[in-house]
Amino acid sequence: MKNFLLSGFTFIALSCYSQHNTSKLITDSLIGNFVIDLRPTPASEPYLKDFKFTKIDGKVFEGEFYGYPFQGGFLNTDWDKIYFAFTTADQSGTYFHSGYIEGNKVFGITLNENRKFVSPWKGEKK
Repeated sequence: MKNFLLSGFTFIALSCYSQHNTSKLITDSLIGNFVIDLRPTPASEPYLKDFKFTKIDGKVFEGEFYGYPFQGGFLNTDWDKIYFAFTTADQSGTYFHSGYIEGNKVFGITLNENRKFVSPWKGEKK
């Protein structure tokens, strides 16, 4: 019985350690630049800007979007994709950004209530 409990504890501990390390490896692979296309309409010319992950600590991340540092970067790595959300702000108010990363591709959407617009965007890791 003692060996059974010890084996069970070891399995659980290794599983948790493995999940933590796998999650860390996945999030560490995000560090760097994604080139995103912020064109306002499908018929518009590409409008390319950088989306950077500069630091990830657990489910909190820091970076830059459109050349500016953002606030409140959070990740959710519990699903089959990595989901994220953060905010930026300028004279026209707060922009709410969210999306997901799948492989080397990023898909997002931005909302600005004051400007009354929603804009989808996508890109790839450099």
